[in-house]
Amino acid sequence: MPSAEAAPVGMTTLAVRALAVLAAIGLAAVLFWWWWTFDFVVGNGYMPWSEAGVCLVRDSDICALAKALCLGSHPRAFVSYQATAFWIGAALLSTSLWANAWRNPRAALD
Repeated sequence: MPSAEAAPVGMTTLAVRALAVLAAIGLAAVLFWWWWTFDFVVGNGYMPWSEAGVCLVRDSDICALAKALCLGSHPRAFVSYQATAFWIGAALLSTSLWANAWRNPRAALD
């Protein structure tokens, strides 16, 4: 009979930690990508940071206009920031943290 401390079937601890590190790096890259895209727009007074912050998590017509205004100062690849990238990074990070807590329930409580 397996003990209560047996590791569940699935991802290893190393894989869970690697996923957490990669997700955190990806989320940091997404935040930098958003900041680099919208810093120019906010700096020139086209929109305040409060409106640019909405563009981090949701695409809208105002966000599209801001990205269009930014075309002259950035390469096209960086201007095409999509809020979906933020949600993918957040989901991967959340999944890795959940998987770590699931594998080590006592460590999650400490």
